[in-house]
Parts: sequence; structure tokens; C-alpha cells
Amino acid sequence: MSVLVQEQTMQINKIKENIGAEVTGVDLTRPVDEATLQRLHDALIDNVALVIRDQNFTAAQYAAAAKLFGDLMEDQNRMYLADGVPMVSVLSNRHKDTNGKPAKVANNATWHTDHTNQEFPPKFTCLYPVALPDSGGGTAVCNMRAAYEALPQDLKDRITDMKTENTLISSARMKTANPDIVRAQKEAKTPPMIQPLVRTHPERSTKAIWFHKSKTERVIGMEPQETQDFLEELLEIAIKPEFTYVHEYTLGDMLMVDNRSAMHKAGFDYDHSQHRMVYRALVRGERPA
Repeated sequence: MSVLVQEQTMQINKIKENIGAEVTGVDLTRPVDEATLQRLHDALIDNVALVIRDQNFTAAQYAAAAKLFGDLMEDQNRMYLADGVPMVSVLSNRHKDTNGKPAKVANNATWHTDHTNQEFPPKFTCLYPVALPDSGGGTAVCNMRAAYEALPQDLKDRITDMKTENTLISSARMKTANPDIVRAQKEAKTPPMIQPLVRTHPERSTKAIWFHKSKTERVIGMEPQETQDFLEELLEIAIKPEFTYVHEYTLGDMLMVDNRSAMHKAGFDYDHSQHRMVYRALVRGERPA
């Protein structure tokens, strides 16, 4: 009976023409039938970002809700995890690094897709706020397949076959990055992960600009600083308001992002004396192609 009620009352409405949809009338702590789950899955892929409203999760319930969309994977930063729920990481402006300084600062926030230094990066990033400032602190998401399609043809031709080398943190960012991440990178024995700069979506066959600037050591054929300058120029051309949605959270929102078609960025436009804490769960994806 509860499953039928969810199917009958769930509504999915677009937020913007090129990105974002809002879901109401579903409770992911209750059983969800396959048809409802498929609608949610398709809405996420088609709209790149999906906001599921009015959820009420513990960390364990949140992990279970995210797992409806696929197997979860560990966040590579194991320092900040929800108590007793290792597949849920905690993003908070009150985290400190081992030197006692803020673990993440505003000038390190950049457009990215998650964990490009891994062979099987997450296909979906799921975010759920636990504590919010009075205003600001949203997450911006950009439809990078629409951004790719809008590029001049000569630029598309130039970048389509480019490859990137990806590490935990690029050498260009080491001076300003979290020292714990820098230390982990220096101690790492794994070679850089080679990834496509333009990724083909495994379910839609669309192409999207796909990289994490802070993890890109170099575009193959370029030097590291040349790479950073090139990627910044590419973002300035590609990121446009019509392709971008800034989600300003309210408690109860579950924001899902299809990393294979999107980049996202945390906002730092809020009173940092107030607490911002967000649970993050990652759904394992495919080898990028």
C-alpha cells in the first residue's frame, strides 16, 4: 500500500530548461518500487541535478537511500566520516586539518567532478544538509554536456580527444591545499590516472567536458601550469548561466548530481561563524570513456 501511495503522489518538475529537477511526494526511508526508482534515475540523468525534497534521514538512513541508486564507494578522504557509517562523509566548515587550520578554504573551491584520480569515479554525488547557515552556502551545478555542445566547433575538435593525468592533488595546488591531502599525495605510490577530458555518457552517449582542475596534473602534451591556465580558460568559455543551477539548501533536501554530465562547486557566500554541515555519499560509476 505504501509503495502505491508513493507512486501516485510523486511529482517531478523541471527547475530550469537546461538543468535541474525537483521531486516531491516520495519518502526514501520507505520502500520504493522499481518503477518509481527508475523515474528518479531517469530524471537525474536527463536533468543532471535532482533535488528530492522533504527527506528526514539519519546517517545510516541516508546511506541506504543513496544505495538505492547503486553500490556506494568510499570517499577518498577518510578523516571526516559520519559516526558508524563509513560510506557517508561529512563536509563541514568546522573541520580542521592536522595543523589546526580550516580544512577547506574559499580560494580552493573550484568547478570539478569528483574523484577523477580513481579508475572508477562516482557516477552520482549525493548531498544532504544537516546544519545550515541562515543564508548562502549553496552548491552550484553546471550541465557540462550542454556546455560542450555550445562550444565553437574548432574548440570541440581540439579538446575531444585530449587526455588528462589525475592525482589526489595537482602540484599547482599544493601550496594552498589541505596539508593532510598534500602529504597523502607525496606519499602515494600509485601512478597518475589517465582520463578523457571529454567523457561519453554510458547511458545516453552524450559528450561532456569532464575534469577536476585541482586533481589534473597535466593535459597530456602540456606542462602543469600550462594545463591549469588552459583549463581555466576552458571553464570561462564553457560555464554559462543558462547551463548552471545554484541549489540553496533547505533542511530535508537530498541533492543528487550526475557526475558524468556535470561539474559542481561549493558556495562560500555565508557567515562562517554559523555551521554548515552536509552529508555526502558517492555511488560508484564506470570506467570513463
